[in-house]
Amino acid sequence: MGLKNINTLTLSIYQDLAEAFVASVTGGRMEDIIVGENLVHFDLVSGDPGQISAWDRYISRANAIAIVVRFIDVLSLEKIKLIYRALPTELNMPLAVFLLRDKGEIDFKISCPSCGQKLWLRDTDVGRRGRCPNCKKPFVILSQGDHLKTQLMLPESIHLETIVRDDPTSARNALNNLLESMSVGIKPAVSSINMEALKNATGRIQLTDP
Repeated sequence: MGLKNINTLTLSIYQDLAEAFVASVTGGRMEDIIVGENLVHFDLVSGDPGQISAWDRYISRANAIAIVVRFIDVLSLEKIKLIYRALPTELNMPLAVFLLRDKGEIDFKISCPSCGQKLWLRDTDVGRRGRCPNCKKPFVILSQGDHLKTQLMLPESIHLETIVRDDPTSARNALNNLLESMSVGIKPAVSSINMEALKNATGRIQLTDP
């Protein structure tokens, strides 16, 4: 029996993020790859889907969709939401969100849920209460994945996984999980962001005592 052709639509707010994921999967060759009994081809699409004339064509020929994310500050989230909301409300294909990290990276960037101030957080801070250095309001620190799920209102059925840049094992495992996942329907988020609250400087979160 021959290989089954699988077209994976790889979406990101910046082209280099999509390219980094595919390069990690293929070992830097940026070409089709055999995964199990599948010959996987990648369509790389970045930016606002509303500005992409061939968007409907990309969706129609996709067998699986991967959204690649790096940072989730307010500005990045607005762009990620444009991609997520552009997807059909009913999908007959697997969908996953991949959080791209550099090797050894223990920090991630979000924005304060109250004022939009950009903040650097550590993985070891997750579960603690922090205080924004700008508006001084406290909040419970979520993991990068949980923060993204909350902001996009992702249903539990949407697979979310962290991958390491230039690590073929983590990238291929994530791709395998995507291809093996069940078809799901999604309901895009509808909440808006007050862009006037965006603070351009990124600060270190202030931790409070338990």
